[in-house]
Amino acid sequence: MNNCIIGDKSKFAIGYSFFDDTRETELSMYVEGINLLEYIHDGAKYTTRWNLNDLVVWLSDFLKNMSEDPFPYDVKGACIAEKDNNARDFDTDDIDEFDAYYDKLSNWNSRHRWHPASSGAYLADVYFALIGSDVELSWDNTDAEDGIEFISQKGYTSIPEEVFKSVMGQFIKEYANHWYKP
Repeated sequence: MNNCIIGDKSKFAIGYSFFDDTRETELSMYVEGINLLEYIHDGAKYTTRWNLNDLVVWLSDFLKNMSEDPFPYDVKGACIAEKDNNARDFDTDDIDEFDAYYDKLSNWNSRHRWHPASSGAYLADVYFALIGSDVELSWDNTDAEDGIEFISQKGYTSIPEEVFKSVMGQFIKEYANHWYKP
């Protein structure tokens, strides 16, 4: 097991270790010195560790298709995670309107929220959105699974787009080179 860090932990970085015997990867994502993926379970601290193939595919797709894609509804919120939470207060008796609203919200989330690609891993609920020349990362882990408490419950920050692309791109490349060797 070799723990590698890509980037600057005091700003934005990815930390990882590969476990060849289990095909798992331990993953950390540092924002301003805090590992957003760190959680407490049964009194012990952990970070995400799982087969992360689906997550890496999601990250790769996000990087390839990253463009400004505003949140689909005009709702209040200081960050995307808050807007998504507030957007879920919508209700109507018109089933077609209801379905159209939540389909649009779900489609936007599939492009900007990595949690659905967790494949069962304990993973912080992080949103990614390009806003101008920065990538906004926001998270809301207040609804984590029973027995799991993420160290950073809620928050947001902006990462310069080029820094984000460099760190994530290098991680994706190293992941692919390790797990998909010819």
